[in-house]
Amino acid sequence: MKTLKSLFETPRFDESSHYLLSQELEFEYAKSIVTYSISFIGGVVTLKSALSIDTPIDQGLSIAIGASVISALISFENQQGIIQDLRHKRTPNKAKMLYRKYSAPMCLGAAIGYALQYFGVLS
Repeated sequence: MKTLKSLFETPRFDESSHYLLSQELEFEYAKSIVTYSISFIGGVVTLKSALSIDTPIDQGLSIAIGASVISALISFENQQGIIQDLRHKRTPNKAKMLYRKYSAPMCLGAAIGYALQYFGVLS
């Protein structure tokens, strides 16, 4: 129970250069996920058009595009959360840090998986 409680405790704000650098790197990581998600959507749509696949898009491609859009939105929200935390001089709790670190890449992984199934790479 104590471990679960520690996930939601807010630590005091750390103004050290190490913490600020880690926040900058976390922001850049979220920015790269946004960029990759948007380019993934464009690449999948272009590939579908170029290959002239007869399979309807509702058999996995729409889920792949939707998951990549959700990934981009989560990453953008994470960027804004980092900015707000620094502006208000607060440190996020462990649960929020884990959410920021893993939620967008997991959605993007699902998108890639559904796209690979749609194009027949994974059967």
